[in-house]
Amino acid sequence: EDELAKINSHNGVTVKDVPAEDFIKAFSAFLKKSGKFKIPEWAIYYKTACFKDLGPYDTDWLYVRAAAIARQLYIRKASGITSLRDHFGGRQRRGVKKAHHRRAGGKC
Repeated sequence: EDELAKINSHNGVTVKDVPAEDFIKAFSAFLKKSGKFKIPEWAIYYKTACFKDLGPYDTDWLYVRAAAIARQLYIRKASGITSLRDHFGGRQRRGVKKAHHRRAGGKC
């Protein structure tokens, strides 16, 4: 409580002070409620990376991804498409061969 009071008294609370999960959940709900952009029709068929077998189960996944990208752009100022693809990428399993890191899709 003392630490939170100290944060509020000096500069206020920033995105860096809030846990990532809480910020992304709140900001994605704000994006959905504001209606600034709508989820396109093709989003239900879209895989988010080449190493994924299925698309996201959440129907509002695009709002969550937009909120996560906004958080990354705030925290890491000089990040481009390639660094965001690396951040959202993951492990591609290749059977008996060693797994490798693969980037996420860059078109959504």
